[in-house]
Amino acid sequence: MNITGIIFHWSEGTYAQIFNNYHYNITYDSTTRKAGIVKTCSSVFEPRNHTWHRNNNRIGISLCCAYGARPEHPGDFPPAEAQIETACALAGKLAHIYSIKRDEINTHAVWAFIDGYGIHSKDKDIKWDLWIPSWEEGKNLTQVMKDKTLWYKEQFHLHADNSDKIYEEKAIDLADGEKLYMPSIFKVARASHIVTENHRRFNCSWPDSFKDCIEEHYKLSERYTGYTMIRNEPWCFPYNTGCYFGQELQERKPSETEEGWYINLKWKKAPPKGTRFIIKNPVNERTVVAIAGYETGNGNQGDMIGGVCEEIHHYLGTDHGSKLEVGLAYNQTLCPGPVNLNKSLCSYLPR
Repeated sequence: MNITGIIFHWSEGTYAQIFNNYHYNITYDSTTRKAGIVKTCSSVFEPRNHTWHRNNNRIGISLCCAYGARPEHPGDFPPAEAQIETACALAGKLAHIYSIKRDEINTHAVWAFIDGYGIHSKDKDIKWDLWIPSWEEGKNLTQVMKDKTLWYKEQFHLHADNSDKIYEEKAIDLADGEKLYMPSIFKVARASHIVTENHRRFNCSWPDSFKDCIEEHYKLSERYTGYTMIRNEPWCFPYNTGCYFGQELQERKPSETEEGWYINLKWKKAPPKGTRFIIKNPVNERTVVAIAGYETGNGNQGDMIGGVCEEIHHYLGTDHGSKLEVGLAYNQTLCPGPVNLNKSLCSYLPR
């Protein structure tokens, strides 16, 4: 199932009241003037009954406000600026992750108008959530929230949230002259395997073909990493074969543990070998510590500026071209492989 849209609501309650018929509730503390996010689902793929006839594949985000609202007045708990900004930042991130289009970012007021029970209709269940004319620079609040969300969507393409401080914020120079601001969320390819230091067959040489002794490598990798899966990827190109990507031929090879959890990017200058990156699936929050510096890539892959080994995609539940959150690890002593960010960055998750 694909997520296709986002619908903003107000709850018609107080700033602290939470309702489970939305995926997210945006609370507000009038004393500190700060907003909070309460997720009322284990996954955005769970259906929530928030918009008549429009629930399927759409995320419901509600501002906790508008108690006693009337068409001419938002009630005693009007939408707070902090709530609006927080809701739009969240929606922008979700819109980027799920590639949600402009026309599918709306308030309940818009869908209610389209479906015949909106503002000024005679329907007994009239809805006008967030329909407030001249909210900002003459714009309706509905349009303001759409515009803000689209702005945040573009920013998340460049720079992802780092409020938990697990990343070191850094700009990386890419081979094409562009800069990648990290942490960020972008499409990631499924990369091929690279030769490791303990593969005796290649101590002083390199594979003769993409499949030369690859089955032996699969078994070696599984023995060192302890991670079990069906592996299918071949060897990658060596770097000096006329391509601008691949494994450096004259440099130290990675260990099997490093190769089993590695990342490459189209960097202008590769980071030191063994540099730790943190990679997260923003959909299910699964996370791994990946190792960089042994390969430049990822080839001619269109809008994919990097790749990760098939073990990482397998663990995260993603595939070639999926969007992942990638950043340079603040803690460079982390063990490569799966981690549980909710407990400890050094604790392995059960396999």
